[in-house]
Amino acid sequence: MQHELHQDQIDSLVRLFTNGDIEDTLKNSESLILKFPNEAILQNISGACYASLGNFDDAISRYNNALLIKPDYAEANNNLGITLLKLGKVEDAALNFKKAISLKPEYFQAQNNLGNALKELGQLDEAIKLYDSALAINPDFTEAFENLGLVLKELNQIDISISSYEKILEKKPNFAEAYYNLGLTYQTFNQFDKAIKNYEQSISIKPNYPEAYNNIGIVFRALGQLEDAVKYYQMAIDIKPSFVEAYNNLGNTYRELDQLNRAVHCYKKVISINSDLAETHNNLGMALYDLGEFEQAESSFKSSIKINPENADSYISMGMIHNVLGRTGEAIACLNKAIDLNDKYPVAYTNLCAIHFANKDFHSAIEAIKEGKTKNPESRSISLLFEILHPRNTYKKNVDRIDSNKYLNPYIKLPSNPLILDRTVEPELINTLYEMKAIDLDKVKDPSYGNAKGSGYDLFNNNLPILNNLMKEIQNIIEGAIKSDIFIYDSFYTILGPGGGVNPHNHITEFDKEPAFNLAKQAFSLVYYLAIGNQDCSEPGILKLYDPIENVLPYKGMVIIFPSDRLHSVIYNGNKDRIMIGINFYAL
Repeated sequence: MQHELHQDQIDSLVRLFTNGDIEDTLKNSESLILKFPNEAILQNISGACYASLGNFDDAISRYNNALLIKPDYAEANNNLGITLLKLGKVEDAALNFKKAISLKPEYFQAQNNLGNALKELGQLDEAIKLYDSALAINPDFTEAFENLGLVLKELNQIDISISSYEKILEKKPNFAEAYYNLGLTYQTFNQFDKAIKNYEQSISIKPNYPEAYNNIGIVFRALGQLEDAVKYYQMAIDIKPSFVEAYNNLGNTYRELDQLNRAVHCYKKVISINSDLAETHNNLGMALYDLGEFEQAESSFKSSIKINPENADSYISMGMIHNVLGRTGEAIACLNKAIDLNDKYPVAYTNLCAIHFANKDFHSAIEAIKEGKTKNPESRSISLLFEILHPRNTYKKNVDRIDSNKYLNPYIKLPSNPLILDRTVEPELINTLYEMKAIDLDKVKDPSYGNAKGSGYDLFNNNLPILNNLMKEIQNIIEGAIKSDIFIYDSFYTILGPGGGVNPHNHITEFDKEPAFNLAKQAFSLVYYLAIGNQDCSEPGILKLYDPIENVLPYKGMVIIFPSDRLHSVIYNGNKDRIMIGINFYAL
């Protein structure tokens, strides 16, 4: 009879576990425990097997057995902490990690795990110290490296995050994961060129790096370069055929490209790999909805809700299906459920308002948007509907009998199309725009291309006195010209240099097409020219309007207004900057 456990038996278990043969490892370790019940290492290995199989209660029991046998067993303390952390018992997990470190000060894995626990507890500065300590012991420990980056990004400490990665790369220049995480940091802060450069560097070191290919795809999608995004997602999938995230991203990109059958194929592939992803079922339902396959879409939304009953998106989607199939009561119930789950969700309120409005229940429509305005005053879509609907309710006693045209204002027409007005340009206004941090518009999803820079669509939210004054003056100019109150929805500036331009586009959104409101009839766009650049060239920056085609050569101080559904474009190759401020607004 064997009276002691041999090292080769332990080595055999470790090899099985390392190779992923978890069930065989468990079977053999349990057999050995019957012979050697007081061997702590067997209890620890068995616990690791149970944890890998998701049987956390038995895992905890085995780890505790190991610690009863050997109280100074650092590895068992660490493993017990990992399991407790998975179960959400964060404070208990932290105690076990601290015990492991006290027993084994160089235990960098436990330091990383304690950092994770402290991160969950909101102690981010302490978590950073532990990740740094783990990396000081083992600079190759990728997991701590990634966790450090995540915390630094959460703290918005991009400079420290980048510096940390660069220091490690100085010591280990062929560390693919460091370049990957550096790319992820730049991506988080929308520095897309640097993100791609670092992802590509990680791939040059580690060619079969699916996560890097996937993230390049994410960057290209953010830039509006959808075909390039598709290519990189597919590369990630070719390397890792079970890469669920890449398939989901690919499906979402195909939806944007209106290649709906391909999107459906991607989502179904994800579900074949993992059927428990509520978001994917919802995405599949949306693609099927867009294809007009409402019954199949409804089935997908039901699956999404069954998996995650707390997901507001799925209830909004289900509300869309009920509404299109004429089940008004069910649609309203779904949207109210979405609001219960997330009372700041703009689309839930606007959809609910639209359903009530379409059914001429104007009182309920107004109440829905009033509640949305209270819960989410920053939402532009909610604020727009509030301005359109609420003021008209203040002097109407029986709103349920009022025709919808009394609320909407679809009959505003410009005195001319386009309407051209004038405003003197202050030099300090131009200086202010140059001082602002500009976006390279050629590298984001924007109609502008080439040598083009500018802002996002909230220029007037900068709270600069000169912009506040401009907004008030522009609003007065517009309202005086069209004889109507207005709501400014978007505001932005664009600076075109030589080779810059704007592709043909209009400013109509999906929200404008909502049939209950048909806000497209109330939507207008304005361009105010602060500088016209050099017009003595082959492409002087003419504003080309379509339907009908009309060419307008700008002059400094020109204010031009046209319906937002009118396509327009620009090509410019002058050698001085052409500067404009744009506004999209609604007549009320």
